[in-house]
Amino acid sequence: MNELNICPICGGTFEEKSIQLDFRYKGRLIVIEGVPAQVCKDCGEQLISARTSKDIEALLDSDIKPIKQINVPVLPFRHIAQA
Repeated sequence: MNELNICPICGGTFEEKSIQLDFRYKGRLIVIEGVPAQVCKDCGEQLISARTSKDIEALLDSDIKPIKQINVPVLPFRHIAQA
């Protein structure tokens, strides 16, 4: 087995999948669908290639319009911490 196919977290094996990435960019929550990635079959660790990372940067800097909008609930942690 190729050492690059071994998960550094759990030792499982990776498989190619299409994933959804969500993160903050310039103060906005951004979701990108259909990102090619290596995903560990055992623990779910996700790795994207340097090329894919550069493609994501180019996408974020482009004028491409979103294909849809979603609502995201925001919960205050302090209420749980005080309970």
